[in-house]
Amino acid sequence: MSTSSCTSIKALLSPRSFSVCRRIEPPPTDPPHTHTHSPPLQVVGTPSRAPGPYFDMAPFRRTTSVSVLALVGNVGLSLLLLLHCSSITVKAATYGSKIEAGETECYTEVLEAGGTLGFTFHVTDGGAFDINAVMKVRFTPPVDKTMDLGRFHYNAHFAGLRDRQRETVLNTWQRATDGSYTYTAPPILKTRHGLPEEVSICFDNSFSALTPKWVRFNIMKRDVLEVDPDAVSKVESEMEEELHRYGTILFGLAQDANALQLVGESDRVKLNSLAKIMAAGLLLNVMVLLTMATYQYVSLSRFLAFQVRCGKFSVSTT
Repeated sequence: MSTSSCTSIKALLSPRSFSVCRRIEPPPTDPPHTHTHSPPLQVVGTPSRAPGPYFDMAPFRRTTSVSVLALVGNVGLSLLLLLHCSSITVKAATYGSKIEAGETECYTEVLEAGGTLGFTFHVTDGGAFDINAVMKVRFTPPVDKTMDLGRFHYNAHFAGLRDRQRETVLNTWQRATDGSYTYTAPPILKTRHGLPEEVSICFDNSFSALTPKWVRFNIMKRDVLEVDPDAVSKVESEMEEELHRYGTILFGLAQDANALQLVGESDRVKLNSLAKIMAAGLLLNVMVLLTMATYQYVSLSRFLAFQVRCGKFSVSTT
């Protein structure tokens, strides 16, 4: 049973009128005690697919692509860090002296009377960047008079005084990373004999059982002021003294420059070590991501294959 209704609408600007008809259908009613069964679920566009719920593989593909990109990025960073480490290692190989574990190495320098010796060292690599060092000086005791020098060769007392040299420790460093010391030998006016002194520096790595240490050090010497006795005027002597004073200032600047250079070398070696650690961490990260991606792929593949065999749903690869 159906009913229809028409509504007449008159146009405001036109003398004509028109009608709009709307057909009203009653709501459908089901017959009593009847049951209808819906057909099986069929996904439109894939007629060959077996009936069952639809499983989308797009999220799995996105996850796999992200994992692959992460692997590629980590591998690239690892290669860059390894190349950086190799370049640093080549540069750092020409610096420093290697002190083996459990050994001691000494270096000796002869210093004239009145001269100045500047010593600077820095541990650039190995273990905790620490080492023991000692600086000593061996000298001949001074005599009372300059005329006693002639007796050094034929007088037993003065010959023994000449041969029995004394040794004094100037400075020591315990488990130090860097250090510096400046020593000035006594002048001729004080010793009366003007014999040179022997300065020795020893690096001791006996406290280390396995790790060698790489130490870089600098030794700078500066002679005492020598005034020319043939100078014709006092002006030349004053010029020599002024030049010697400027030389002393430059000597101090050179010491500071050497210390800064050693610090820069140590920082470069530390950067090299940090780059190696980061490269190892990235390689480990690559291995972990690769293992996780493989496990994820195998697990999901087995799970989906099992579900398909059970007929619970089908997998779409389109």
